[in-house]
Amino acid sequence: MILNPRTGQRIQIWYRQSNSHLPYHGKHGYVLMSAKGKPRNHLIAVKGQPVVVPCGNIRKDAPA
Repeated sequence: MILNPRTGQRIQIWYRQSNSHLPYHGKHGYVLMSAKGKPRNHLIAVKGQPVVVPCGNIRKDAPA
């Protein structure tokens, strides 16, 4: 889990098992904007589309 991602950092969106049916679960992307205050939501680019992801639902991208 990444709490303070850096802009441009490669990540993977990962929800807990009860929410694994959500459409962006397991998708790879990179950080467009990192939140500094509250709410702690980060802006992530997935396949060129911006997606807002709550803090705690992103982890480091596995190297390919």
